[in-house]
Amino acid sequence: MRFPLLFLLSIFSLNCYGLTNLEIKNWQDDLDVYSQRLTEKHIDLYHTISKQAFNKKIMHLKSTLATLTNNQILVQLMKLTHSIGDGHTSLPLWGANLKSFPIQLKMMQGKLYVIKTTKDFKHLLGAKLETIDGIQAEEIYLLFSQLTPFSENKYSTQVRAAEYIPKAELLNGLGIINDTDHAWFTFKVGEKRVKQQLKSHHSNEYNAYLSIENYSLFPVEEKLNDNLWFGASKNKKIIYVKFRRYTSISNMGSLAEDLLSFINEQASEKLIIDLRENYGGNFFVGLKLAELLVLADSIDWKSGVYVLIDHATFSAAMSNAAQFSQLLNAKLVGEPTGAKPSGYQDMGQFTLPNSTLGVTYSKRLYHFGNDKNDALYPDVAIEVSIDDYLSNNDPQLQWIIHDVGLN
Repeated sequence: MRFPLLFLLSIFSLNCYGLTNLEIKNWQDDLDVYSQRLTEKHIDLYHTISKQAFNKKIMHLKSTLATLTNNQILVQLMKLTHSIGDGHTSLPLWGANLKSFPIQLKMMQGKLYVIKTTKDFKHLLGAKLETIDGIQAEEIYLLFSQLTPFSENKYSTQVRAAEYIPKAELLNGLGIINDTDHAWFTFKVGEKRVKQQLKSHHSNEYNAYLSIENYSLFPVEEKLNDNLWFGASKNKKIIYVKFRRYTSISNMGSLAEDLLSFINEQASEKLIIDLRENYGGNFFVGLKLAELLVLADSIDWKSGVYVLIDHATFSAAMSNAAQFSQLLNAKLVGEPTGAKPSGYQDMGQFTLPNSTLGVTYSKRLYHFGNDKNDALYPDVAIEVSIDDYLSNNDPQLQWIIHDVGLN
């Protein structure tokens, strides 16, 4: 078992393997606050893990602090939080000043691929991750799947594990790498195997990337920001709404009023709402959009409304997708969502006093669909592959474009 050298949090600087007595006391105090606040604030803390099992895990972690490093404690606390069993109860590492290796990963069809990197490693775009310091990518993924925040089902776990794997301190705390500054990565680039030493940094400029985004058929008509705008086809009959991030209800109301006016003026007939890569927010914002859209009489409400979803569609975005399928009679297209249609949502947060780590918890229990389903499933299921990223092709949007007869 390999152990880490240091754990970089905003208030920590550790240059030895063990913890001082003061650091142990600080972690013990943090664990007391962690347990107390979660017990007080979570709507139903023991819905998956029993009270006895939860307290046992807390006591075990407190009793082993002297044998662990800060990185290992962080990993164990993330595992403990993950075991609570709902996606909104997490240790997301807000407030932690961690380092990352200069790649961003995405899981597609069971494999991890590089979709973003820095200009120095542009040759790795599209590469499949095989090993880190000799440990197989499949084993690494399994380890991260037990601790990654905001993981509610196997789909959001794929999204979050891929995002967190490049974090040096977590790799170190799991015993995957010895050195948080450097590690050896093995990739498969086409038919060629590439071994590359990467250096971690506190911030990386990801200026080389792959994407499936191509909105050339829908020039922007009005734009709140890059993540929230609407466009229209050349003949104005097909409306596309990019809804990747949430805004205030007032901002959405203003945008939706303009959208409604545009639809009425142009007698638009088809509507596409894109909720992919939307991690959530306030689902009443999405309901404000729906409230105004239902007034558009020219829309084909029988078969002309589509909502795009994927594994990253989470929390309020999943809720709005479920609501749009009912309120707008929308056809769901894409991949299963990362959140359950019935589950714990509405996130609260508190901060641990010594580590300054943020802990999130669920405040509400909502039911937006079948209680037995582990995700909101699309009516039309379409996977995205690494070949789609390499060719800048969006097969999910392309299916809708073909269905409405635009191409």
